Amino acid sequence: MKDPDTLSFEEAMRSPQKEEWMQAARGEVTGLEDQETWTEVPISEALAKILPGTWVFRKKRSPSGEIRKFKARYCVRGDLEEDDDEDNYAPVVAWSTVRLFLVLCFLLDWTTASIDFTNAFVQSILDSPVWIHIPRGFVSTKGPGTCLRLKRSLYGLKRSPRLFFETLLAALLRLGFVQSAFDPCLLFRHGIMMVIYVDDCGIGAANSTDIDKLVDDLQKLGFELTREESFSEFLGIK
Repeated sequence: MKDPDTLSFEEAMRSPQKEEWMQAARGEVTGLEDQETWTEVPISEALAKILPGTWVFRKKRSPSGEIRKFKARYCVRGDLEEDDDEDNYAPVVAWSTVRLFLVLCFLLDWTTASIDFTNAFVQSILDSPVWIHIPRGFVSTKGPGTCLRLKRSLYGLKRSPRLFFETLLAALLRLGFVQSAFDPCLLFRHGIMMVIYVDDCGIGAANSTDIDKLVDDLQKLGFELTREESFSEFLGIK
């Protein structure tokens, strides 16, 4: 059954909340432009297939059911990419590791927190160029006959999860973390550990100050993120 809180572009533009959805879409495009995700170029400069994109609109609700946010995300139609030979594997934490993480935090009486990365995939630089069409509902700033050359990863690309994991892993190793031999998405250093599922991360630490320090260190390395209060919900599971 279709989720009534997830809308297509057509459904969003026909809904009573059309202006709220458009405001969310404008915020998404502005955020992507602020991060220099793409540059507008003539179509003639595209050296590969120009990929279409799609809008995903979703209502984010509070536990009581009230609408907390109108969320818009622009995704590339990565299923139409021509190169299927590239290795795009990205590891995700196993649920057995998540359970182990929770048990250890409980037994050690550690503080927990979640990290929310802002437009996580965009924080990775593309390893090869991709060309996409201008998002639906928006117009070119340079007139007709243009497209967008992606400089950063974007949701929908097959390689995006791998690129983000590699970017985050390199930063954590630089900060002194060690990967577990048991699970590559479990990392730890003295007094703190972290589990990673794509762009959802849980942290356990001996004290809250260590978590604040990690968040601050990641921000200094260029990551845009916020700290959530506790690791009480993960991937929609409480």
